[in-house]
Amino acid sequence: MRILSFTFVLCLLAAISFGQKEPERKIKPKRTDNYIRMRGIRFGTDLTRPFQDLWTKGNRYGYEFSADMELWPNWFPNFETGYDVMKIQTPYVDYSGQGTYSRIGIDYNVLEATNKNDKDILYIGFRYGFTLASQQVNQYLIDYYWGKTTGSYPSQSYFGHWGEILLGIKGEVLHNIYMGWTVRGKIKFNHADLGMPPVYFIPGYGKSEKGFTLDFTYSVYYNLPWDFRKSIAPKKTDSEKTEPVKK
Repeated sequence: MRILSFTFVLCLLAAISFGQKEPERKIKPKRTDNYIRMRGIRFGTDLTRPFQDLWTKGNRYGYEFSADMELWPNWFPNFETGYDVMKIQTPYVDYSGQGTYSRIGIDYNVLEATNKNDKDILYIGFRYGFTLASQQVNQYLIDYYWGKTTGSYPSQSYFGHWGEILLGIKGEVLHNIYMGWTVRGKIKFNHADLGMPPVYFIPGYGKSEKGFTLDFTYSVYYNLPWDFRKSIAPKKTDSEKTEPVKK
């Protein structure tokens, strides 16, 4: 009898446990936008510009600053400006070329954000660059069979422009502080024809004799966390803020 009672209790407990529903697991809904949300304007400076003479023939150096922002989902308009100098001193020529340059363009982020805190981007971009520059030959020496000829050319001003295709990354290393590199392919459009001497150097681009050049930049950035969307949003009037009383 005790065995039957014990068997009955076990069956009853099994039926009760089987009838209970398992607790539903809460599934976090997926993001529907999946793009980087960067509020504010990001300012940067290129750390490689002062050291270009390490991989460029001649004494080339300068500085460059940039600014970009997320204006549309995954689209980052960009502005860059800088100053570039090239000096060559040999027994045969003493040359210097310098000038300011600017680039305007846009970057497109190809990474998807898994959460709202994702700030790193992998992007492709396009730039239009232009420069107002000058060059001068302080002295030159031509050694002929019949003798030597020396001379100089005064300062000459000229304009040049080009296009760029970019591939790069920007990653947040600390709060609002970013670092990243960029590989740039530059295609020369045109430059002023000065006759003699010909244009040798285009600031922001490189040697003018090359129709295509490659460049590498490594920059550090600071994101100024200013939410411009809220500042330009239309303010609600008092009538819109006050809800009508329901009868």
